[in-house]
Amino acid sequence: MSNFITNLLLIKDQNITMDDKLDLINVDGQDIFVFHGTLSYNPKCCTNCGCIKEGNNIVKNGFTDPLKVALLKMSECPTYLRLKKQRFKCKECNSKFCAETSFVKKHCSISKNLIFYIMKNLSKTISFKDIAELSNVSVSTVVRVMKSCREAVEVKTHSNLPEHLCFDEIKSTKDSKNGMSFVFLDAKTHDFIDIVDGRTQHILKQYFMRYPRKVRKKVKTICIDIYPPYMNMIREMFPNAEIIIDRFHMVQNINRELNKARVRLMNQYKNKKGSTYTILKNFWKVILEDRDKVNSTKTFYSRSFKRYVTRKEVLDYILAIDDEFTASYERVHEIREAIKAKASVELEKYIDMDTRGLPKGVSKAINTMKKHKEYMLNAVKYKHSNGPLEGFNNKIKLLKRVSYGYSSFSNFRLRILIMSRLFVSEYKNNVKLKENKKKSKQQNAA
Repeated sequence: MSNFITNLLLIKDQNITMDDKLDLINVDGQDIFVFHGTLSYNPKCCTNCGCIKEGNNIVKNGFTDPLKVALLKMSECPTYLRLKKQRFKCKECNSKFCAETSFVKKHCSISKNLIFYIMKNLSKTISFKDIAELSNVSVSTVVRVMKSCREAVEVKTHSNLPEHLCFDEIKSTKDSKNGMSFVFLDAKTHDFIDIVDGRTQHILKQYFMRYPRKVRKKVKTICIDIYPPYMNMIREMFPNAEIIIDRFHMVQNINRELNKARVRLMNQYKNKKGSTYTILKNFWKVILEDRDKVNSTKTFYSRSFKRYVTRKEVLDYILAIDDEFTASYERVHEIREAIKAKASVELEKYIDMDTRGLPKGVSKAINTMKKHKEYMLNAVKYKHSNGPLEGFNNKIKLLKRVSYGYSSFSNFRLRILIMSRLFVSEYKNNVKLKENKKKSKQQNAA
């Protein structure tokens, strides 16, 4: 029975003997399981003076009062182990000491299994309060466990950087320097690298100066959104890196301006007779759909048209309303199709085309692309994008939302590092393994 209980509670210390007794008590309407056990063994030496046990120079001297050790929950009920520890007396130095176990740390009343469970939950998008409730401990205990992980996840060296990076920013904590934090990761393996308090050029230059210049010169590409301070900083700190403006941000920018042009056109018909206003309002999605995906065969009944129509007919009707809007639609979709096809020649042609005759917003978006044309063309030249970093940013936003925000940047940063490093997925391990094999082959060939 004793072995069954030790296996059930995942106790691997052979010096702990479990009693066949299990108490089920009720405290304030909550059922609690209480196991009973004894820790005893023959010590090899005195922990105070260090003398080796020979004969009866170290003797057993009773037991301590039972220590209440918190365990993992069982059947959603808090579970504890009342552990009696053997007390020893050393006749050489006349001191007393207690038996120690690997199951629970010294001067601690929480089992290592429970601490590991808390760490596992800290790597997920769960609030401190929820982790505390799941583990049957206090929130301050969860925070202490998190801080104990700092050494395992902290950036220990600045002697290496990946060849391909992704840069972005995220809304930060209340005590952050300018409300935003800079984040970056490895574009190939999707490994999160670090989060920096602030995103100004001065702050980022100070941060990247920690890396030797020869390390920074090895960086080949950096993917960013359309944020000029990043471009200036990259040119100075990463002299050999190609800047890539993320494809998603390019398309998002021109889509936003095309949609604004639709709204302005729609409002011109707000108080006029006819169904043009309703059509422009209800069928906004057809404007942003890929042209080759607009259905021209499947019909549906439209109350605005008072007949069965296809989405292609709706689009044709909208484009016939205004020539300026039609020109915007054509140019935006030509740019989108060139990006999708990774056709750099066509993309450059459509960016360089005259923007006169287009709405102000669309014209401004295309002129921005023209201003950073070299970096825009790199987006179709290289396969890297900010997609992995945007995905991780969503995870960070979810963490902030379920936690109702963070007031401490230090705790916020540590939690993010735990989420990204403490329990690495099998997929990432495989990617790293492939990358290391590839590098070793290249080195052997050289």
